[in-house]
Amino acid sequence: MLTSFLKNGKNRIKLPLVFLISIILLFGITSCGSISDNKEMPDDLQTYSFTWRMAEWLDDSLYDEYMHDDGQRFQSLLDFSEKLRSSGELTFIPYTTNFVELLNLTIPEQCVVNYGTEFAGESAYDIDGEPAIAAEAIQVTENFFDLFPVQIIEGRGFTDDDYDFLGRGKIPIILGAAYKGAFSLGDRFEGYYIFERFLFEVIGFAESGKTFYSSGDGRPVPFDRYIIMPFASVSEDSEMGRILLLQQICGLITDENGRDHAWKQVNEWLDETGLADWTDQFYMSDASLETTIQNYSK
Repeated sequence: MLTSFLKNGKNRIKLPLVFLISIILLFGITSCGSISDNKEMPDDLQTYSFTWRMAEWLDDSLYDEYMHDDGQRFQSLLDFSEKLRSSGELTFIPYTTNFVELLNLTIPEQCVVNYGTEFAGESAYDIDGEPAIAAEAIQVTENFFDLFPVQIIEGRGFTDDDYDFLGRGKIPIILGAAYKGAFSLGDRFEGYYIFERFLFEVIGFAESGKTFYSSGDGRPVPFDRYIIMPFASVSEDSEMGRILLLQQICGLITDENGRDHAWKQVNEWLDETGLADWTDQFYMSDASLETTIQNYSK
């Protein structure tokens, strides 16, 4: 049951990094009948020929050190993240697909985690006596839509201020097309993101049919079923900040000079920021995103 992982905050801290990956690999979290057969490809395959997936796979000892030290690792990772995101050598786009737990709410069936599988029933449970539903969600940064463009058909997209939601208790969200008709602009509802309770506010709806590459699924998936969230800006050291910053090291790297050049840059920045011993804790795919997507389309 998902509930055993979700009710206790301490047990849930590494959930997005380990548990979700396991669920995706074992159970195919986003496969959903006819939706999984949608083979509409993202638009810019030429750019994808120079794009690779990068992720961190910290072992338990390094993860525990990072989460519980005096903040030195957090500051080093913050510096490393800044080098990645501000580089003129390459383009780095962090994003992830952590579900959110919505409270006292009914959502379209196809938007539930595990929809179309025998595990769909495990996506509904109680948290401290309140009914909750696990809903598909993607957390994105400002440049995500440069690689996977999608139009906002009603409402607005994210502004710079929308990414600065930590400590404010409210997250602006854009809903996929499957939510259209069930919700309206301005609707608000409560739920959990990682282990904190937030108020979610609908600011827009995305067009139907557009896709993004899901690293968990290894293929393009439609935005339609997803809640689209801004990836929180992280600058101050906190438990939530450390978790989010680590997640923001996972994403896609585009480098027209090739994979080896990108990997060399990553390792140099790890060394420069005091994270040289993390070098073998990072992964960069050998196949470009173009190759991965084309293999799926066959």
